[in-house]
Amino acid sequence: MQIMPALDNHEIQLLKNRDPEFLKNIFETINPSLFKLLGSQKVFGETAEELIQETWQTFFEKLELFEGRSQIRTYVSGILINKLREHRRFYRRLMCEDDSEKIYAQRFTAEGWWKKEPADPQQILQSTELLKLIEECLDGLSEPQREAFVLKEVDQELTQDICNILNVTVTHLGVLIFRAKEKLRLCIEGKIEV
Repeated sequence: MQIMPALDNHEIQLLKNRDPEFLKNIFETINPSLFKLLGSQKVFGETAEELIQETWQTFFEKLELFEGRSQIRTYVSGILINKLREHRRFYRRLMCEDDSEKIYAQRFTAEGWWKKEPADPQQILQSTELLKLIEECLDGLSEPQREAFVLKEVDQELTQDICNILNVTVTHLGVLIFRAKEKLRLCIEGKIEV
């Protein structure tokens, strides 16, 4: 993936003047990463194309608001994440509740000891269905947890870029990733025990 550095004042002016050659370069540089971002969120085909089209439309409508304080790829990715959230809210009938407290109560005693020892990591690694389990468990995460986890652990984005894309603080991002990892671990262990 080609990373586009932050724009200088001249490039920002080219952008705001809607220079065709400059815009074409930005589009060709950023668009593949947008498809990759949606792919990591399990959004493909027409839906991905529509979301990316809406993202670029919003970008051009709000072009004057871009101040160049972040990389343009980060800025456009943030718009895409917001479009994806809107899309998911529109099609979601039931809201997922954060049930981590319930899960902890099931797994630990009041003194903080395991009620049942976790599975041996070697057994987990030997499982041929591990990837399938992880995908199933990723589907059980809340939307913000899944987005944060995938951006950090799968796409290996920088922390500050993720914070800008998701519009969260570093502390909140840490909480999202911690909860995502805990839920994934508990989900995988639960599936292995079954």
